[in-house]
Amino acid sequence: MTGYAIVLASEELERVQAVSMIASVASMSDTPVELFVTMNGLNAFEREAVENMDFEGGRVARAMMEAEDVDVPLFTEQLEQARQIGPLNVYGCELAMDLLGTEMDDYVEGVFDDVLGVSGFLNRAQDKQVIFV
Repeated sequence: MTGYAIVLASEELERVQAVSMIASVASMSDTPVELFVTMNGLNAFEREAVENMDFEGGRVARAMMEAEDVDVPLFTEQLEQARQIGPLNVYGCELAMDLLGTEMDDYVEGVFDDVLGVSGFLNRAQDKQVIFV
């Protein structure tokens, strides 16, 4: 195994935040990470959702959004920082974006490296441990 290939298909803030932490720590430890954001996972990265902090989630998500005494960077910030430090690539799913009628401009700037189809992602994931969230 030469890293992780993470598929994020959930828009729940707890899951998105957990994926960003795992991907960030791994890449900052010089472990290659390929992150593929697909299906409902794309919703969390929409510019409007992030600007309005409009996320799906449970108790932990509400606690993260309401916390004033705990400084937890939002997943978009974590991923942007990690991409500058270690081997991390973040891709939006081409099929899901087509179905949603969205383009790269609809998502937070600086997070996605590119748009890929499933076969393109699978090529990048061949030698990696796959994690599905």
